[in-house]
Amino acid sequence: MTDEKAAARWRIIADLLRTDVLQDHYKPGQALPGEAFLAAEYATSRPTIRKAIAQLVGEGLLTVAHGRGTFVRPTPDRRLIQLGGTEREDLLSPGYDPAQQGWEHVTVASDAERIAAGLPAIAPIFMSIEGSRADILGVRRGRMSIYRYAHWQHSKTHARIHLSSYVIADHVGTVTADENGRPYLDDEIPCEEYYAHLERTYGPLRWITTVHAQMPYGETWEDLNMEPIGTPLLIVRRVMLSNDRRPLEYTEIEAPADRFEALPAAEIEQAGGDSQIILRV
Repeated sequence: MTDEKAAARWRIIADLLRTDVLQDHYKPGQALPGEAFLAAEYATSRPTIRKAIAQLVGEGLLTVAHGRGTFVRPTPDRRLIQLGGTEREDLLSPGYDPAQQGWEHVTVASDAERIAAGLPAIAPIFMSIEGSRADILGVRRGRMSIYRYAHWQHSKTHARIHLSSYVIADHVGTVTADENGRPYLDDEIPCEEYYAHLERTYGPLRWITTVHAQMPYGETWEDLNMEPIGTPLLIVRRVMLSNDRRPLEYTEIEAPADRFEALPAAEIEQAGGDSQIILRV
């Protein structure tokens, strides 16, 4: 066999195994035959089988448990992240009660690092806006924001999400520097009054919501109890706009794409020119 044909052999085997998985020849949770059996079945070497399996692991179809074997990854039931409607409070509003929806706050590895550094795990943090978030909010890098975040875990499914929000600080208070030059908010609006204050001052408010997927990075897969290979993140982003279309807040949900899906509301109530987008799970 030429090198070119040998290089293609693992792809052919990956295609055959993929078809077997997608057509339920191997059921979810079922173990595949061992490498030696597959190598004999396809008249090839174990390294070639290993490469084909690695391809399907990367696609999220298989998972390898060291010492136990290779298994077809089950597809868990998905929960909805609904992008509209007004029956419930917004995820980031004080009126939203995650416990009523079956959610509980969890402290994850990255939260523990924040706590060790003297930062609160849930309470708002005064933070500068950098990178792509500055571009999304249309502000210069270094402008201050009120940053809120939390990891939630569903009590029944144990599925996790990460929720974060950046409110431009000078829209909810006056940014002042202390004697050491560190910024803080003077006359800050309390968190529970953020939305009401923004509505009164800059409303009627509008929202732009987008959904995309990306691969997890850093500690994200561990924080969200994801498979380390083959599972993308579902990213739901919402930008709150003032009446004159200026960004006021940026909200993001990170959720395992094999556990959640996004659903736009059939209708969004509009009264008096006002509209509301609710992020909920």
